[in-house]
Amino acid sequence: MTFGGDLLTWLAHTGYDSPEKESLGRLAGAQELDQPAGRSTGSSRQQFLSLEAAVSEQQIQKVKVRRLAHVGLWSSDVATQARFYRQVVGLDLRSSEIRTVGQEMEVEAASAFLALGDEHHCLALFADTRDSRPGKADSRFALPQSRLHHMTFEVDTEAELAALAARLNMLGVELAFEPRDGESERGDTLWFRDPDGNRIEISVASDEAFSQYAAASGRRQARLRPLALQHLALQTPHLETMVEFYTEALGFDISDWLLREWAWLRCNTDHHTLVLIQGRPDVDHIGFRIDSGLDLLAWADYLSRQETPVLWGPGRHGAGHDLFLRFADPEGCHVELSAELEQYYDQDVTTPPRLWHARPRALNLWGTLPPWIKEEVSV
Repeated sequence: MTFGGDLLTWLAHTGYDSPEKESLGRLAGAQELDQPAGRSTGSSRQQFLSLEAAVSEQQIQKVKVRRLAHVGLWSSDVATQARFYRQVVGLDLRSSEIRTVGQEMEVEAASAFLALGDEHHCLALFADTRDSRPGKADSRFALPQSRLHHMTFEVDTEAELAALAARLNMLGVELAFEPRDGESERGDTLWFRDPDGNRIEISVASDEAFSQYAAASGRRQARLRPLALQHLALQTPHLETMVEFYTEALGFDISDWLLREWAWLRCNTDHHTLVLIQGRPDVDHIGFRIDSGLDLLAWADYLSRQETPVLWGPGRHGAGHDLFLRFADPEGCHVELSAELEQYYDQDVTTPPRLWHARPRALNLWGTLPPWIKEEVSV
């Protein structure tokens, strides 16, 4: 269900009810909720609503997404991809749509959902049914399509979700209310698209999610696996437009800029949750958090035993200052493991973004760049 300018339809559909409900609707340019037509209110009532609207407007201006909940990828072979992320990366399969028999998997439907903790999933795989044939107006070769199916960010409360919906509505973003990815029984969530057309879902974090994030910060595990989904890096042909959208619409802050090619954006204490890179639309990599540099070396040995080549690293990024290594899944989507990522604990302090002028220093303090990134000196 799309609701465009009718934020109140969404508020009513969600059953959202709080002192901010009426003023959110008023700020979205709609009529007051639950007020019969023609009903007049006294000056004191109007003054109260004006004060309430001012408070709510402040909430709308300050609200931001809190974390990256999961990433959805298109896949030409869901079973092979799911097997890799389960057996090599260490994710748990949380899908009734793939049947497992011992170590073998049999696809019964077109998607798979994989998790690292108590969350329903942090990675979703969808069978790619898109038509890649060129249209009449295209050249005789089909252009590559992005592997991104969607990305999901979370807010902490229903009030934050309503405030974010109001802000997006004010900015003219077309909103839709659709089933929650992978958990339709938990109700609908907010969906829309960014300037590149990437689908974005915004949901409210469950109580289990809070305990999961807290536990992941200090737990040691019996088997080698990431602690949590950390960040997503996307290529975009409209870097500055995308940076403006994510900062203005979703409340991200800019941590670092590299020339006019890379931007690292944060929405919590992590140095980055989203990385935007100038290029054709696609997923550059998916980042998972691991515990330490020692774990990173253990991963390098482990990937060697799994016959999965390390494509880049171990190294240390200048932007974010984290230790990293990079490898690829069977369909070529890069996976990055990250340890010791820089933290921004002073949430109330305005920290201007750092400006990097040379790729080698920003991307790898320890060595040269991989062949898919051009090395250039500072400008």
